[in-house]
Parts: sequence; C-alpha cells; structure tokens
Amino acid sequence: MQDISIHIHFVKAVLKHAILGGHDTEQLLRTSGISPRLLQEQQARVSAEQFARLQSLTMRAMEDELLGYGDQPFVLGQWSALCHWLIRCKTLGQALKRFCIFYQAIGKNLLPRLLETDEEFCIEIHPVGTGSPRLEPYTYELFTFALHRQLCWLANANLPLRHVYLPFGEPPHSREYRPLYVGAPMTFNADCCRLVFQRSLLEKPIKQTTESLEDFLRKPLYNILVGGYSNKSWSQRIKDAIGNDFSEFPTFAEIAHQLEMNPKKLRRLLGDEGLAYRDLKTQLRRDLAIYLLSDHQTPVEDIAFKTGFSEASAFIRAFKGWTGVTPLTYRKDLS
Repeated sequence: MQDISIHIHFVKAVLKHAILGGHDTEQLLRTSGISPRLLQEQQARVSAEQFARLQSLTMRAMEDELLGYGDQPFVLGQWSALCHWLIRCKTLGQALKRFCIFYQAIGKNLLPRLLETDEEFCIEIHPVGTGSPRLEPYTYELFTFALHRQLCWLANANLPLRHVYLPFGEPPHSREYRPLYVGAPMTFNADCCRLVFQRSLLEKPIKQTTESLEDFLRKPLYNILVGGYSNKSWSQRIKDAIGNDFSEFPTFAEIAHQLEMNPKKLRRLLGDEGLAYRDLKTQLRRDLAIYLLSDHQTPVEDIAFKTGFSEASAFIRAFKGWTGVTPLTYRKDLS
C-alpha cells in the first residue's frame, strides 16, 4: 500500500513538549521507525504510518492526547469516547452540536462553538477562559485537522472547506497546509480560529456504524491521516487515475480524457487545491520512495525504477533534495 508522507515540522511539533517533559524522545522516534537524524534536516519527511505511530506512542508516554499543548492534559481515551457518542447521531449537524457539548462539558483548553448563517456554518475554536494565553499553532493544526477528518469519516465524504481562519502568522511550513485543509483559502492572524463550511453539509447523514467504528479505532491516527472518502478531491482523483505505475506518467491531457474533463477546467480545479500536475507527480514519487525505503526489502535500484527514474544516481539526487539525506542514509538510520 502506498503511503503519504509528512513534513518533519509535524514530527518536531509532536515531540516538543515530550522533550520539555524529559521523555526519551530518541527512543520514541526509533520505536516509530524514524531516524533521530532527520530532525536536523529542514526538508525531511516520514511516512504517514511512521508519523501516526510516533503520535500514538508520544500520547501514551505523556498520558495526554493533546501532547502537552494545553494547560491540562486530555486524558487517554477521550477522543475514542467522543467517537462513540458521535456515531449515534443521524446527521453532521447533530454530530457537531454534540461535539461542542462534549468539549464544553470537559471545560479544558479548547472551546469549540457552532455558528450558523443562511448560507454557511462555522466552527470557532477558542482557548478556555478569558485570561487564557494564546495557544501554540500546533494546537490548532492538530485539533482542526482531526476535527475535519473526523467529520469526513462520519459522512464518508470529502467535506470541502470554504475558508480557514488561523489566529497566528503564516509559518514557514504553510505550504503543507494545502493538503491539510484540502486547498481551502486561508487567512492568517485572524481574531480566532474558524473552519467555514457550506450550510447544507449540516444535513448530510452519518454513514458510519458502530461496526465500522470498531475497525476505525484499531488505528485511529493512521486512518485519520490516510482515510479515503467518496467525492474525493481532484488531486486524489488524478492520483487514482495515474495508478501505481510511475515508470511513465500519463500526460495531463490523457488524465483529463480519462476523467472526462476539459483539461483547462481540470487544471483550474487542481490549482484551487494548491497544486500543479508536476507537483502532484513529484509528491507521488517522493511518498512512494519513502514508503518503500521504510520496509527494508526493496533495493534502491528497484525503488528508482518504480518511482520513474531511469538511473539510480538521478533518484538519489532527487531523494536528497526531497528529504535532505540519501536513500541509503535514510534506510540505514531506520535500522
């Protein structure tokens, strides 16, 4: 199974408060299959499976599902309990009302509010208490991403965001927000954190069941990262059309024909998600390479061929440009 990859910024963010708390973060990294050396590389990336494992292990070590980003810990099992409550809802609107009630009852760290107009609804996320200090950016990154993907999973659909408002300045890694928020327009330095949606989505039915929830909770963090839904984004539809053979990519015109789309319109739709076709091809090659290198089975020469390079030397140069280290160094550090 091909994996997506995660920028090293998010790895550092997961570990930030674990380091401050004196936890053995090097051991957490190695148990997750991540080389500690990658923390020194500004462009390094890890697979979604490695990242989800690290996030889970760090939460358990800290006994905090918010990874130290709040004044008080979110106890282990809190998110699972929320999922069991939301799965009983009939619509997304009902689920969101319960979501807000859940965090109001807990009264810790974050206070989500559901606001509605004739055409839109938004979820505002505030620090708890009028005297609360401004939360760190990763608090909002973690909470908003998990919330959006949780809603997508409940409805078994890609729920388009109309706008994302973030209460901090644009960070150096903001390019990573394009897949995080599926290409939605973003405003930084907002007065509060908001996720804005089309109002009609409140009527969407909950498609998941208690049985599917049991499967989902076996690897919840990984499923949140890589979950596929009906009504996929255009970037995902193009990835599906390309398939798993990267030895020779189809032209954009061929992809448009396969999707029965006008190439100009498809290019615009992909651009709305913050991507160009060449960027998408690079992502596919990079993420497949990271995934194959992580399993210690496939020779580097074969990985070069599978990712569309005619020579191993060209692949090695490209991989170092993607991650900051050579393929052999990346694999050796995982041993």
